[in-house]
Amino acid sequence: MIEGDGANILYVADSNVIRAIDRVAGSVTTFAGSYGHPGDTDGIGTSATLSLPSGLAFANGKLYFSDTENDTIRVIDVASGAVTTIAGAPGQRGSTDGTAADARFGEPEGIALDPAGKLYIADTDNNVIREFDLNAGTVATLAGDRSTSALLDGVGAAAAFFKPKAMRIDGAGNLYVADSLNMAVRKIVPSTGTVSTVATFPSVPQGIAIDGSDVLVSLEGTNGENRIVRVTSDGTVSAVAGSETAAGFADGVGTAALFNSPAGLYDDGAGTLYIADAANFVVRKMTLASATVSTYAGANSMGASDGTGTQARFAAPSGLAVDGSTAYVADTGNDTIRAVDLATGNVTTLAGAAGQSGHVDGAMAAARFHGPQGLALDDASKLLYVADTINRAIRRIDLGKGVVSTLSEIPTSTFGGLDAPAALALQGTNLFVTDSNDDDVVVIDLQRDQISLVAGQFGTPGTGDGAGASAAFYAPMGIAANGRGDLYVADNLGRTLRKIVIASGAVSTIAGKPASSGYGDGVGAMAYFAQPFGATANDLGDLFVSDTTNNAVRHVDVATGAVTTVVGGPGIDGVRLGALPAQLTLPSAVALTRTGGLLVVSENAVLIAH
Repeated sequence: MIEGDGANILYVADSNVIRAIDRVAGSVTTFAGSYGHPGDTDGIGTSATLSLPSGLAFANGKLYFSDTENDTIRVIDVASGAVTTIAGAPGQRGSTDGTAADARFGEPEGIALDPAGKLYIADTDNNVIREFDLNAGTVATLAGDRSTSALLDGVGAAAAFFKPKAMRIDGAGNLYVADSLNMAVRKIVPSTGTVSTVATFPSVPQGIAIDGSDVLVSLEGTNGENRIVRVTSDGTVSAVAGSETAAGFADGVGTAALFNSPAGLYDDGAGTLYIADAANFVVRKMTLASATVSTYAGANSMGASDGTGTQARFAAPSGLAVDGSTAYVADTGNDTIRAVDLATGNVTTLAGAAGQSGHVDGAMAAARFHGPQGLALDDASKLLYVADTINRAIRRIDLGKGVVSTLSEIPTSTFGGLDAPAALALQGTNLFVTDSNDDDVVVIDLQRDQISLVAGQFGTPGTGDGAGASAAFYAPMGIAANGRGDLYVADNLGRTLRKIVIASGAVSTIAGKPASSGYGDGVGAMAYFAQPFGATANDLGDLFVSDTTNNAVRHVDVATGAVTTVVGGPGIDGVRLGALPAQLTLPSAVALTRTGGLLVVSENAVLIAH
């Protein structure tokens, strides 16, 4: 969600942090919380931890927010940055009224504050609207019935909601609610608890803003609707900007503009609407008089176009493989395999077609993939292997012949089979595969076309070391071979890096503290990771791992377990090129070039660190 201080600052709830945008300076900073560190700790600024904050409300130098996954209401003193929990208790979900300390919530989302000090809370999972009297320190249920999820008008508990979310108060003190799964905007008169339905939609309302006597609503629907509409006091709905049938990213006027999951809205009262365009990872700005939409903060570089350097576009790429002159990229969101000429930066589409998912073998241009991720290259035979994740298949591209095929005898969703193949590592004639859904590592004998378990417990997540099926992984992602008989696995939700001795299947943890998310360099269990994702290794004992939500690439000395950060770091978002450590956003795949460069995929771009 998005909120303003009435002057120059916009606040944005972003994952496990709250960001501040200075509208004069144009700067974006992390105001509270820390990337990669979800939690419930009070503290100053980035020393506090949050867990999916959602609704925001500002008044008198204080920013109130619903800390959704913690089931709490918290406040930030803007002057000092101090974050304090003021109602609810972390990990104690419920629907209890009473004192602020005794009150319990169920994943609260939207909040709104009136001038008298009443904080209204959309208690989303409880399907009710709560009233928190900040002066008295008490919480009461204003409207709705926890036992009923329906579209019912009425007074107090006689009314019903279904997953209420964003809320705003108009100048007359009326409370408007985005009743998401009822696909409606509801109006509450707080003095009486009377609930009425203002308008219904064919899509889900996500955000609300007040513009004079009208209500502005952001809509997102399965029919492709991603737009902003205006609702007048008589319930008339009219289009403002965005599309009824398509998601996308485009600045422009009215319906020529495109959004992708527009969520929070903030009207500055001076004719400008700010929009949290969630799936585009940006904040958009709309001049209401002309419906002119522009990108205000953040960068969206998603696309499918070929070209050289910054002219090319990717969509959530997540796999890399490199030969002497070319980097191959699994362009996951585009369902394609791309090739990057390392000398010129020229990008071409090698196999598949953007926006055309499927499972089709044949000539590379006619082949179809669905969410491809990991890649592995047999340089000698010019065979590129693809983890075709959503198809639950391993595909093979013969680069010499220009033909795509599917490995034939690989079962799916059975012991030792494939459910969500994520990453690949090639060692001789064996292809090793991490299966993020089945929590295991398997091997495909390419000569015999057979699959068998290497390590992990099929479908049972864990963090224990051991040999073969006695070891456990938790959503393993990246995998790398060192050429000397060992594999390294980025155990994503296990928050660790694991080593597998191929000959014996013995698994050991070489860095990170199991199941403990965080950030910190150190040795072995004294180092912390948030979400290790991609992995690449050489035969000199160097392992590089992308630590996604920490916005970093980490180096591990596999002999000692010593972890250092080499690119990026937590708490700062965006890609900044230049001298290392530079800056990254959500890095995914990593790969080493033959000349010692490190390729990193970040924010829909392929970068190189030297």
